[in-house]
Amino acid sequence: MQILASHWRMTPSFSLISLFLLLPTLLQKGLWVCGSPGCASCGLPPLEKEAEERLMIEIAKQQLLDKLHLKERPNITQTVPRVALLTALRKLHSGRVRQDGTLELDNSLPTKDQGYEIVSFADINDSGSGDKASLSLTFQFLQERGKSIQVLQSSLWIYAQPSEDPYRNSRLLARVFLSADEGTSGSNRTLVIEKMLEVKESNWHTFTITRTLQTFLDGGQRRLRLEVSCIEDGRNLCSLGGSVDRANQPFMVAQVRLRDDHSKHLVRKRSLRCGDEVTVCCKRDFYIRFKDIKWDEWIIAPEGYHMNYCMGQCPPHLAGSPGIASSFHTTVFSQLKVNGINTGTASCCIPTERRPLSMVYFNSQHSIVKMDVPDMIVESCGCT
Repeated sequence: MQILASHWRMTPSFSLISLFLLLPTLLQKGLWVCGSPGCASCGLPPLEKEAEERLMIEIAKQQLLDKLHLKERPNITQTVPRVALLTALRKLHSGRVRQDGTLELDNSLPTKDQGYEIVSFADINDSGSGDKASLSLTFQFLQERGKSIQVLQSSLWIYAQPSEDPYRNSRLLARVFLSADEGTSGSNRTLVIEKMLEVKESNWHTFTITRTLQTFLDGGQRRLRLEVSCIEDGRNLCSLGGSVDRANQPFMVAQVRLRDDHSKHLVRKRSLRCGDEVTVCCKRDFYIRFKDIKWDEWIIAPEGYHMNYCMGQCPPHLAGSPGIASSFHTTVFSQLKVNGINTGTASCCIPTERRPLSMVYFNSQHSIVKMDVPDMIVESCGCT
């Protein structure tokens, strides 16, 4: 569930033979179409418009899966009830959930940190402690090996009901325990947090569990088991009252980021948009609508995104335009030239600036993830 922008540096140990083998693939990943006959990887004939669109859609699919570290799109056959999903989204994104249940995200601003938000709904089961009055919750998390996560903030959301006795005090003591794994001693549980709730009517309450989640993730475990107790006269007022309360299913929210963030700082520059009269290097707008490719079943928001790509000719006076020296592709070509190797090209039209895409989606564990996926939208193009 981590996203990390890859950064590469040319080192003496990097084989030039390996570079030649990887170069076409790396250039294709940059999402560019070169109009200059001198560009080494542009020997393919131009495609028809429909064929070009199909190709760009397939590239977009693969790019998105790669960025989300998924081998294939998640198989969403049995997920949380939609009413529970809408409840959670409305609580977390007040004012941005439309009437039809879709979520409005702001994808116009650049994002500095590669952080993201996870919403995980609990699996509810029998209390492992043997305490029938406790609400037992299980949350599933999957970390990619070798990636360390910092939990910035995490909260458990629980729906509590008022007492049936109108004369009872509205204050209720709630406790959250870290429960033992299944198959171990039921008495092995640790108090995480306790707080007094003011429960005059049925409502949501939050419990901060940042340190608990951080310790859990640092331990490399996958299942976090918690027990919630809001006992009054043997009745748990934080417990669900059957299937009618599916809209009030407990959930956890976590804002996290990778501990080692090596985000690069890009130089902003204006980019020429492609048009009928434009033949030099330019940015062509290309919009992907997730419903059209049948990916809206697992991508909650946005409805689509402007993938965009670069195309056009690079005359000599545009080669090495300002801001391009930092591009990966230019680094590759520069290293080839330094080693006296003829690249067969003077200049190529490539992306020089990208920005992230804010997304809310289901991962393979059916948790909801809100993430700013880096380098998804091509903002500007230039010549190497």
